[in-house]
Amino acid sequence: AFANTKEMIEAAATLPNFKVLSVDGSIFHNSGSTSVQELAFALSMGNEYLAKLTDLGICASKVAKAIRFNFSVSSNYFMEIAKFRAARMLWAEIVKSYGVAENDAKMSIHAETSKWNQTIYDPYVNMLRGTTEAMSATIAGVDSLTVVPFDAAYRQPTEFSDRIARNAQLLLKEEAHFDLVVDPSAGSYYIETLTDSIAKAAWELFKQAEEKGGYVAAFTAGFVQETIKATAQKRDMNIATRRD
Repeated sequence: AFANTKEMIEAAATLPNFKVLSVDGSIFHNSGSTSVQELAFALSMGNEYLAKLTDLGICASKVAKAIRFNFSVSSNYFMEIAKFRAARMLWAEIVKSYGVAENDAKMSIHAETSKWNQTIYDPYVNMLRGTTEAMSATIAGVDSLTVVPFDAAYRQPTEFSDRIARNAQLLLKEEAHFDLVVDPSAGSYYIETLTDSIAKAAWELFKQAEEKGGYVAAFTAGFVQETIKATAQKRDMNIATRRD
């Protein structure tokens, strides 16, 4: 599989904006993980690509530039802003450890609003959640964004729900002008502190996965699944007992 990936990276070298590798952190979020777990395991997955493909003789810079990270964004507004900022910072440190220049160490991020927290009992509330989630992702400076239609949890999205999802993005860009400010949260004591704390916690969990031999080894051993399962069970119980 990695050998085939090598061929794809070489073929895509002439297409600088075309990403052939996808690191999908959203699978962790939509399984019930915390933001820290989603970030840590996504970084571990990205590092696995770097390690395996550089071992095959591919330039680390080419590998790094071929990766697109997909993350979910949830309703914990400031925490999610901080998560994306921490992600860029930690990924840059990982990539630079392979000798990659700073300009090639930038993380490419696609964000998708949460599927885990969509309610089927009062689906129009999902419009509000999707909007604040889109705001968090945009303020954090993601490269692209998908707003999940408010009714996606229980039926095929309709023309109306698709239009509302599109309009949430258009309003942020065309009326709120969120695309015209670079890192608007920079310098905010609260968000900077959150960014630092998430980065430290995610880095510790990332190191635990690496100590088990990297992402594939940690996943095969069940470490990734068990870590997320324990969190998901607590979150489900909080909902069942109306704490959340």
